[in-house]
Amino acid sequence: MPRRFKPLIWIVLFLWGLLLPVGALSAAGTGPRSQPTDSTTIASPAPSLAQATAIAESDAAFNAGLAAFNANDFEAALGHWQRAVALYQAAGRDRDVANTQTAIMAAALRLGRYGDAIRHGQAALELATTLADAGLQVRILGNLGIAYQESGRYADAIATYEQALTVVSTTGNAASKAQLLSLLGNAYEALGDYASAIAAQQASLVQAEQAGAEPMTATALMNLGGLYALQGDYSQAIAQFEAGLAIARRLDDAAILAYGLSNLGAAYQQIGSPETVIPYYLESLSLAEATGNRTLQAEVLTNLGIAYESLGELERAIATHADSVAIARRLENPRLLAKALNNQAYTWLKADQPDPAEAALIESVNLLGRLRQGLSDSDKVAVFDTQIYTYNLLMQARVAQGNVAAALEASEQGRARAFAELVAGPEVTLPPPTLAHMQAVAQQLNATLVEYAIVPDDDFTVQGRQRGLAGELYTWVISPSGKLAFDHRDLSPVELSLEGLIQNSRTEIGALGRTRGIGVYPVEGAVLPKASLQMLHEVLIAPIAARLPTDPTVRIVFIPQESLFYVPFAALQDAAGHYLIEQHTLLTAPSIQLLELTLAPRDRPATDAPTALVAGNPVMPEVTLPPHPTPITLAPLPGAEEEAAVIAAIFHTEPILGAAATESALVPQMTSAQIIHLATHGLPDYVDSRDRLPTPGAIALAPDDHADGLLTAREIAQLNLRAALVVLSACDTGLGEVTGDGVVGLSRSLIAAGAQSTVVSLWAVPDAPTAELMVAFYENLVQGQDKAQALRQAMLATMATYPSPLAWAAFVLVGDPSPL
Repeated sequence: MPRRFKPLIWIVLFLWGLLLPVGALSAAGTGPRSQPTDSTTIASPAPSLAQATAIAESDAAFNAGLAAFNANDFEAALGHWQRAVALYQAAGRDRDVANTQTAIMAAALRLGRYGDAIRHGQAALELATTLADAGLQVRILGNLGIAYQESGRYADAIATYEQALTVVSTTGNAASKAQLLSLLGNAYEALGDYASAIAAQQASLVQAEQAGAEPMTATALMNLGGLYALQGDYSQAIAQFEAGLAIARRLDDAAILAYGLSNLGAAYQQIGSPETVIPYYLESLSLAEATGNRTLQAEVLTNLGIAYESLGELERAIATHADSVAIARRLENPRLLAKALNNQAYTWLKADQPDPAEAALIESVNLLGRLRQGLSDSDKVAVFDTQIYTYNLLMQARVAQGNVAAALEASEQGRARAFAELVAGPEVTLPPPTLAHMQAVAQQLNATLVEYAIVPDDDFTVQGRQRGLAGELYTWVISPSGKLAFDHRDLSPVELSLEGLIQNSRTEIGALGRTRGIGVYPVEGAVLPKASLQMLHEVLIAPIAARLPTDPTVRIVFIPQESLFYVPFAALQDAAGHYLIEQHTLLTAPSIQLLELTLAPRDRPATDAPTALVAGNPVMPEVTLPPHPTPITLAPLPGAEEEAAVIAAIFHTEPILGAAATESALVPQMTSAQIIHLATHGLPDYVDSRDRLPTPGAIALAPDDHADGLLTAREIAQLNLRAALVVLSACDTGLGEVTGDGVVGLSRSLIAAGAQSTVVSLWAVPDAPTAELMVAFYENLVQGQDKAQALRQAMLATMATYPSPLAWAAFVLVGDPSPL
């Protein structure tokens, strides 16, 4: 049975700022004593002989430290500068103290002692602020940001860089601004926010060229190349690396050359044979050793180990990775150590040694978890998207050990982490997922849980947030009694890729892409071809069919991953042509742990008749959707208005329609309603341009003088909902951005805001059958059926009138299936 384990090759980004002390020592550049003087101030008396001797001694200590630093003897530099600081403090020379602490910070950075760098940097910053020395503040903040970033404190790093940019704007120093923009771009890259990172690096390049600062021009080019490589554009990456290297060679700058050669080797490794890149890595490693850059040494070694592994030299690769891990372990850089451990584990797995691989991966995922602490939800999602393959690799290692239960726990640990933390709340520390917890959820729901995990194809090498095609599929099935079963399927014999099958199935149904809810869509009259729906059933359902419940009323909860979130499970067909919904009651969840959180008791009023908020066919707002440059007025939905009127009558309430269905009027009512039904347009790709990392998705409501009529996913997530059920009877409302944290969009925002369950759509739903399905769904609910059974029966009833899956299979239930 083939295994596929792919490593992480991390393009190394050049971090400016590690050599700052040379420029940071003083305005005149001759040592701490050279300070600007105020010509209006009365001159101080000449120093006494004792004072002159103390000054000479302190300056000698400082200069000895500078000589050691320039010789790459950073330990010696620290010793001399720490002595100098004590002497300057005794003499009350605050400016010299601040300058020397700045130098100590830079030496600590070169040694990877980020805690020491932060401590000295904060002390130096306090003095520089008191002295009102803007230039010194900028230099300190730049290095302080690096220390935060390298120790995994990304939010602090970004805030520090932004503070430095504010200060540097008062100095007009274009070179410093270029340096800080490049650092800010590096922090965004670490978070996986590549759009913001590219914008910052491009701005840095402009500033550097305007200032004639060639080292910074080379740095910005290198960093842009790394970002292009992380997104798979290797030709553009190589062009940027070559341009940066040309400058570095002309300047004879060993530090920039070392980074550039490593980056260039990593890029060529993606498009050529590994033996051609080893000389690049060896030269880069030699330069890193000569300049004392231990961080770069560790990163080059991990790339070199991957190259040796690709050549089949596993023993040499294992030894090289061990050297990388040893260096990374001595540093205080959790991201670097996590990378090194991941790649070491990969090589052990290639050598059929899953036990040491598992140990390394457990340490790696623990380090990665630390990197997400303190981040906003959007930043957690972005950075987790760069980390998920380490969790995937841990899952594979445990499968290789034959421990499928522990592999399932790793699979759960590697999905919807930020989502679960958001739902649980900041005051709750979530326990790691365990099989016992999952079995308890299956028993509580009397449901069969089916969790899928995709293993990338063996030709794929992980870069940033990229995704490879599915090479293998793992499937776990937990029965209501708690029995665990596992299936492992090699997808290489499948005629099309899994992703191709999913796309073809949607095309066959008539779900033609991301329609953005701009029009009204008719239903196809005939049943469309079934080939892809049957092939998907063969891949996803047939291998586990014997373990699924025979009673059609017993729930099945699918836990998809990646592209599987877009699978219309209800419409999958067996060889006899039976749809899955005809045989089973279905719902989905992003993870079992998230499903468990939706089952938690909520603070809701106990009433015989739940309060319902029903709105339909609002007066449509104007919306600008890329690539259209001009605003578009969304088409009215008369069928949605009729649907809302009938559903409101079921709950003995009045529908809110047309011009009355404003965002301003509905949002306050949403926070108290137990059932929310919105029949309108869904805009899965709409984003608020004001957000650095926007959450896609919006619901069209009527605009007024107070609101634009676009209730965005970000705005929804900030609400405090009490709803047991939210139904978005609209187009594409179950779509969004597919990430390692699940689908980021409207459904996620609703559950994060407090909704226990949502019903959303996977494509543009046709008007008439949707209205019929929704009315049947609510009639079933008020008769006491649970949400999953009510949706199934509504689908079957609609299928009798409209046989095409386009008409009835779009809607999925996410979350708690309990009755109202």
